[in-house]
Amino acid sequence: MISFEIGSKNLVKTQEFYEKAFGWTFTDGFDGPGKPYGFANTPAGSAMPFGTSWDTELTPEGVDVPDEYLAIILQVDDLKVACRLVEEAGGTVTVPPTTNEDNTADIAHIRDPRGVLVGLYCQNMSPESQPNPNPVPVELLDQKPLPDALLEHRGD
Repeated sequence: MISFEIGSKNLVKTQEFYEKAFGWTFTDGFDGPGKPYGFANTPAGSAMPFGTSWDTELTPEGVDVPDEYLAIILQVDDLKVACRLVEEAGGTVTVPPTTNEDNTADIAHIRDPRGVLVGLYCQNMSPESQPNPNPVPVELLDQKPLPDALLEHRGD
């Protein structure tokens, strides 16, 4: 799943723009992670199902996010493995894996080697759920030869 995240020092004005231009609606994090996070909801039938918002005025000390940004969010099966692979590939983790306040998801921000900001998201599973035993995308498992960095995560 791919989603988006929008961040702004003036989130109210930014939200007003996206509401008027694209019909998005915004909610605070009362039903999710909480401040500085909120949710950006696209109209029904949109190709991009939803997003998050980040009030950069409320960014905790020491967290590296730009004042203004629009980033894609990639869902991964294992956030810690994904962050390690990002670093091995030459990227940096700018917001380390963090569990949201209602314990439904883990998030992280990374920058690719060119400095592009990308968000990572991993849905937390309930204790009754079985975690995905294979955090490597299926299309990579068929790659020959399998990249060395992925060998330990094949799930065999």
